Order: sequence, then structure tokens, then C-alpha cells
Amino acid sequence: MRFSYLIAFAVAAAVAAWILSGDLGSQIFGSDDGVEAEAEAQAQVIADRAPGADADDEAEPFAVRVHTQTATIRPRVINVRGHTEASRMVIVRAETPGTIETILVNKGDRVTQGQIIATLELGDRPSRLAEIEALLAQRQLEYDIARALAAQGQQPVTRVAAAQTAFESAAGNLARLLLDMEKTEIRAPFDGIIEERQIQIGDFISPGSPAATLVDEDPFLVVGQVSESEIDQIELGSTGTAVLLNGTELQGTVRFIATIADSQTRTFRVELQVPNPGRTLRAEATADFIIPVGTVAAHLVSPAVLVLDDAGNLGVKLVNFGVVEQVPVTVLSSGNDGVWLLGLPEIATIITVGQQFVTGGQTVNAVEADMDAAP
Repeated sequence: MRFSYLIAFAVAAAVAAWILSGDLGSQIFGSDDGVEAEAEAQAQVIADRAPGADADDEAEPFAVRVHTQTATIRPRVINVRGHTEASRMVIVRAETPGTIETILVNKGDRVTQGQIIATLELGDRPSRLAEIEALLAQRQLEYDIARALAAQGQQPVTRVAAAQTAFESAAGNLARLLLDMEKTEIRAPFDGIIEERQIQIGDFISPGSPAATLVDEDPFLVVGQVSESEIDQIELGSTGTAVLLNGTELQGTVRFIATIADSQTRTFRVELQVPNPGRTLRAEATADFIIPVGTVAAHLVSPAVLVLDDAGNLGVKLVNFGVVEQVPVTVLSSGNDGVWLLGLPEIATIITVGQQFVTGGQTVNAVEADMDAAP
């Protein structure tokens, strides 16, 4: 038994000597040249992922490039997606029955307030007018005689009152007939353009029948829906800028803010009134408008610095005293020069390179970027 132990010990010693000689080690673990190549590759990876880091010192914090900047005061605006509308559009309707005798306008014509659009045949109105005028003259004479006799004591007061009532009734009938005759002329209630004409010569129309659709061209409206979170920031009389799809900019004022939200979208209607002296605007055209609602401190950054957290919220990674912090942000506006963000401190050290390799709370080596390379 003791002899077998001696044999085992001898075999183990021989194997150990063989390994230490380098023959077996090189076969199993590779040559010294392979180990050095692997070390160089790892150092290169570290150098690529962390600019400015020492590849030979793996204990150094991860290196990131940063830019320290101060917030700028910017106008805060509410962007509204909307469309144009006419400030007034009415259907001009007949107010008395009759047959269309003449039509003085066509679709697309511009009219002024009070201009005649169409006329109705008078029918028997002239003869009724003569009859009522004669009756009124008779009632006037009877009333005058009754008053004279009453003054002499030869006529009771009740006869005077009856004569007066008959006279005033005839006068009322005359006034109603004259008004009815005026209504045979259908007139434009305001300056505008005839968008539609619903009548033809010879048509018989009743009170309330449509004759023409009239659109007021100046001023015009740009309307849109504003969310619950923003509606309280808008005030009546605020100035705004509307932009049409063709690039035309229009300056206007807020003339209406809805009190009741839309039941489907839970948004509120806002109307921006804009001048249209050239009568070039058309209703239902797409238009965006911007309403300034004060100023705010914001940072201009490159979109490349933006990151998302696990919940999908937009943020930016900062370095505070060498430690990474991810701060949620809100986009104020964007353009060709970058993105304006809200939510960052007044002075922020923003990670511009390497933010995808670090997490919140991690200690890093912050390398300040050149000012000319700042986003």
C-alpha cells in the first residue's frame, strides 16, 4: 500500500515538471505571442469605447466626452395643428313667399352689405297697398272728426277711442305691407363672396328657403384644438403666428377660447383671428399656429445626446461630480440647429460621447469637449 503512494507521488511530480517546462502549457494555453495579441485587442476595445482612457490601466473610470453649457432664455410657445375657417358664413334665406323674378349675382361674385342678391315678384302687393292707403286715409278722417266733436262735447270719449283704434290698425297694416314689399328684395347682410346660389329664376320660395351662401373673407380664422394641460396658459387677445402649407405666415390675435372640451378628444377649441385684406385665404386649408405663453430657460443640444430610460421616457445623461445622472427632459422646440430642451439645470455638464455605455450612478472620467465641437 505504501509502495502505491510512492508511485502516485512520482507520477504527479513528473507531470508538474513537464508543465513547468512550457511544452504542455504552450499546447494547452497557446503561445506567449497569442496571449500578448489578446491583451492588445482588449486594450484596443477599451480605448475605442472610452476616448482618452489609458488602455494599460483597467482601474481607471470609464471615459466620456462632455460639454458644459448654460441655459438660454427662450420664448415658450404652444404649437397648435389646425385649419382655416371663415369668420362668418351664413345662408341668406327668403323672408317672404314669392316667385324669383330676377337674380343679380352669380356664384363667386363679391357683394357689399345691403346689395340686392335677387328679387321676388310683387304679385298683388301693389293693389293691396293702394287699398290699405285709402283705408288709412278714411280712418284718419274719422279719427279727426271724432276728436273735434268730442272737444265740443258732442261726441262721447268712447267714440274717439274707437276711431283712434281703427286708425292705428290701418296704419299697422300699411307698415306690415311695406315691410313685406321690402323683403321681396333679398339683400346681402354683410360684405362677402357668394359661395353658393340655391335659387333660379321662376323658383317659388317660402319664408326660410335658402337663396345663397355668403362667406365673409376678412378677417379669417385659424382654429385648432389645445390640450387640457396647455389651455390655461392661453389668454384672450394673445398674439399668435399661423403658417400655411405654402409657407405663408399670418399674424393674428386669439379671439376665442372654448369653455367646454370636445367630448371625444378632451381638447379645447382656440380661434386665432388673422387679417385677409387680399382675400387670398381659403377655408379648411391646413395651418399650424404658434401662441407665445412666456419665457423659459432651455438648453440647445444635438439630438444625438438624447436617450430613453426603461419606461421609454426621453432624457439626457449628465455628469455631476464625476457621477452619471440621467435627467428626464421635455422638448421645447426643434430646428436645423438642434433641439431645445426643458428640465435640465441652469448649468449642465452633458455627456456628448459615450452616453450609451454608462448608466446612472456610475463614476466616469469626464473629458470636456472643445467649444467648437459642442452641439
